[in-house]
Amino acid sequence: MDSSKLFVHNRATLKLLFVGLLSLAMLIPLLMIDSVVQDRQKLQDSARNTIANRWGGSQAIGGLVALLKKPAMITDQRQSRTETEWHARVLSDLVISASLVTEYRYLGIYQVPVFTTRITISGRLDWQVLNHLQAAGDLVLWLPLSDVRGVREISMLQLDGLEIPARPLGIHTSKISGLQFTIAGQDRKNLSTNGQYELELRLAGSDSLQFLPMADTTQITLDADWPHPEFIGQFLPTERSISETGTRASWHLLGLNRPYGDQWKAAEMHFDQLRDASFGMRLETPVDSYQRSERSVKYGFLFITLTFFTLFLFEVITGSPLHPVPYVLTGAALAVFYLVLLALSEYLPFAGAFAVAAGMLVAIVTPYMGSVLGRRRRGYMVGSMMALTYVLLYVLVTAQHAALLLGSLALLLAIAALMYMTRNVDWYGYGTGE
Repeated sequence: MDSSKLFVHNRATLKLLFVGLLSLAMLIPLLMIDSVVQDRQKLQDSARNTIANRWGGSQAIGGLVALLKKPAMITDQRQSRTETEWHARVLSDLVISASLVTEYRYLGIYQVPVFTTRITISGRLDWQVLNHLQAAGDLVLWLPLSDVRGVREISMLQLDGLEIPARPLGIHTSKISGLQFTIAGQDRKNLSTNGQYELELRLAGSDSLQFLPMADTTQITLDADWPHPEFIGQFLPTERSISETGTRASWHLLGLNRPYGDQWKAAEMHFDQLRDASFGMRLETPVDSYQRSERSVKYGFLFITLTFFTLFLFEVITGSPLHPVPYVLTGAALAVFYLVLLALSEYLPFAGAFAVAAGMLVAIVTPYMGSVLGRRRRGYMVGSMMALTYVLLYVLVTAQHAALLLGSLALLLAIAALMYMTRNVDWYGYGTGE
């Protein structure tokens, strides 16, 4: 058998090899488009950080903590001296009620969810313990708060008839963050043994709201109008209710649940260490347009390959061989689809962007394939199959949890359909006219 007959006899194999190599070559533009998606995501993250810096970042808040002065002997090579150390001491009971309202803020084309929450903090001071630890002098109560810039309003601290204003934290250490309330030494004598306190504030933030279990017992109740919560931190809520209109959750913890004790040196415990025991809710954003575009690109190789094999199948069934150029042009249109989808999704809802991009692609490929394959009806068949393919792609990229299952089943069914449609094809006789 001479080389020309060998070529004709294995024409189907060579065409399949070409389709496979072209599919692999399409990975190059897909990777380039994926890098564009990553760049746009970075711009979105930058916009989120900018808005958080101006509005208020992730917030973590706890109940009041006593900051107690204690003398400490410092010895070095030259001398010994006595300095004042600050020790933090948690209080007895803590009850926090938070009502969270969300809204969107915009920077250019990017939108970021932010929140404003009204928080009521109440608790009890154990005067017997505090008087034992610091018998006299001003008593400093610390309100732990991760981002003070987010404080919009704050009431007086109500404590046994006293009204104590909030002040910036006057402790000279970068370890802790928040506000302070100072009870003057002369006022301590007039306070009852009840020790009940109450405080209200309005706090702005973004991304998440967390609570610090800095008390012997901690009870938290959170009401939010955000229907997509992600409960984060060390403790899940004991009760929760999630609906389309919002979220309600509650926590109940004991001091035994904390990874640190009731008292520590303020200079030795960084605020980030306290946040290791925090818990709360993050404003989880359902799969956004960039995540969906990224998913689409990840499925791109599979769907481009299926499209090429669909064209090859039409060659086999109709007996009309296609030149490599239509494959290349169709592949270019398929790759540009993902770039058009990314650009449109920045201005339209993802469903609308996907419908427009897919509709443009099908409208371009359908008449072109009708001309290339020689019959308009064949072009409509190719267009219909592409439309079904992109309906499947939309289902895959919008499914949050069943994407892997649906994708695997769809791929298996596609392979089964190709096997069924080509079960009677004489591959050795393809293109020979026999």
